[in-house]
Amino acid sequence: MKYIIVFFLFYSVATVSYAEDMTISADVDRREVTLDEQTTLTITVSGNASNIPQPYIPGLNGFTAYSSGRSQNISIVNGQISSSVTFTYILVPNNTGDYALGPFNINYKGKTYSADPINIKVLPRNSQPSMPSQQQQAQPSDPGSIDQNSQPQQGKELFIEAYVDKLRAYVNEQITLTFAVYQAVNLFNNPLYNPPSTTGFWAEDMPPQKKYYKVIDGTRYLVTEIKTALFATGQGEFTIGSARLEATVEDVDKVASRNPFDAFDQDPFSMFRRGKPIALTTEPIKVEILPLPEQNKPADFKGDVGDFDISLNVDKNTVEENQPVSLKIKIKGKGNIKTVSSPIVPEIQDVKFYESGSSENISKDNYIVQGEKIFEKMIIPKKEGNISLGPVEYIYFDTVMKDYVRKKLAPVIINVTKSIDTQAEKNIFTPAATKEEIQLLKRDIGYIKTSHAEFRPKKAFLYKNIMFLLINILLFFILIGLYLYELYRSRLRTDIGYARSLRARNAASKRLKGARKTITKNMVKEFYTEIYKAVIEYIADKLNIPHPSITKDSLAYKLKEVGVSEDIIDKVKTLFDDCDMARFASARFAKLDMERTIKQAESIITNLERYI
Repeated sequence: MKYIIVFFLFYSVATVSYAEDMTISADVDRREVTLDEQTTLTITVSGNASNIPQPYIPGLNGFTAYSSGRSQNISIVNGQISSSVTFTYILVPNNTGDYALGPFNINYKGKTYSADPINIKVLPRNSQPSMPSQQQQAQPSDPGSIDQNSQPQQGKELFIEAYVDKLRAYVNEQITLTFAVYQAVNLFNNPLYNPPSTTGFWAEDMPPQKKYYKVIDGTRYLVTEIKTALFATGQGEFTIGSARLEATVEDVDKVASRNPFDAFDQDPFSMFRRGKPIALTTEPIKVEILPLPEQNKPADFKGDVGDFDISLNVDKNTVEENQPVSLKIKIKGKGNIKTVSSPIVPEIQDVKFYESGSSENISKDNYIVQGEKIFEKMIIPKKEGNISLGPVEYIYFDTVMKDYVRKKLAPVIINVTKSIDTQAEKNIFTPAATKEEIQLLKRDIGYIKTSHAEFRPKKAFLYKNIMFLLINILLFFILIGLYLYELYRSRLRTDIGYARSLRARNAASKRLKGARKTITKNMVKEFYTEIYKAVIEYIADKLNIPHPSITKDSLAYKLKEVGVSEDIIDKVKTLFDDCDMARFASARFAKLDMERTIKQAESIITNLERYI
């Protein structure tokens, strides 16, 4: 009996010791990447347990991380459980430089296990990494294998670029921005396109999308172009922001693996999710906007730029006095039609002019903004005779000639005749009135009062009446309140930043309320989407900036500018990381996680209220 007890004691100690054996390792598929590439981070956790915890990933400075899922292998040998879990993340670089990722660690039964940091160097776009990764160095042993040049390069199965047709232009001259997507693999679902910020420009979308095939370095790409017309509103140097594309592409490495035995190492359910997320961004574009020349600039020039023609017509050339005439002036040509100004029509004595509005007909053939704009005026002559409308003049700046053009239309003659109705009205008031008419008018004559008026002494003056004073004081305060309320409404209409800041908290509360409803329905992706929008739109409204232009790095910089503490900034980044991961790995988030997240979001917004 004593030996049996000793045996079980040793067995229990050995089992506990064996169960506490846990290791963690981290690696990337490439140590040098360019800004238009990405790298895959793989964290492997192995141990003698069936429930391995999620590793802790610190803030990945210089990168945006997207979860690409997890795979798990479990084996049972002699009653002992051995498990290995691999967590995969796609890392998209944001800036050039040398970065240290990690250390990565897990907490298990009160102990912390760590993996060493990983050094990654990010090079500028279109740069060649100095040393290829181990996977790139490996060459196929079969000399009859497929030529590498005929396959999409790693990270090049999908790439984007943005460019403009001119880097120097005049104010209000069209600049065509082209965003191109080069696709060599299949896409899962529709990609998400975030257009660049175009502060300082009037933007016009230019459909339809242009699609064609192009061969680059032996690889055939399907190219999709999205064009936008930009018109600068002022002179100086402007920056067109970075465009962003988020997509899930077919994983060529998993689908077309050369090793037939790799299938045994893969997750048996991986055939149903062979996509990997990719997030791509373009470089900002700097554009120089030149002022319109002062030489030969007319004093009555209103700022129109392009190439235009002008025409005029009236609905009738003969009209009675005090009757309206419709005047239409049409300006047709190439340029920013929406900002075309009204031509100059000289004033005429005894003629009233009334604006009737304008209408536009815009075309974008050959990706050039063009069309026509019609200005309508109502003319009412007050006196008979001939009137001359015009000459009508229109001035614009021609970017091809680099000079001002004045176009003048000949006057239009309108014959104004005497009104028959006016003559009839005058005949009514002739002195030849009858006796009966005078008797009828007598009903409106009041009798003369012959008695004397009686005056009584007033007991108290009105200004001494307490009720009268109270009513006037009340009216005075009401007027002050109405004045202050009108100032408040006027500021809401004119100060966009103030209006956005004022409504930010209410808008965020509505988002959080909507997110809370999705918890009961276990809608993980919808929940984290609402949480992300609530916080990012709250910050954007408070800082009066467009929320699509906010990145993690710019977010930290802008929050530091207004004095937000580092602790709160880290909490915001962590919250956004959770939201990003939930989009691609929603299965690992439970209701408790969502309850914790919504409390974090409410706490972040409450803390930010003290700073912004």
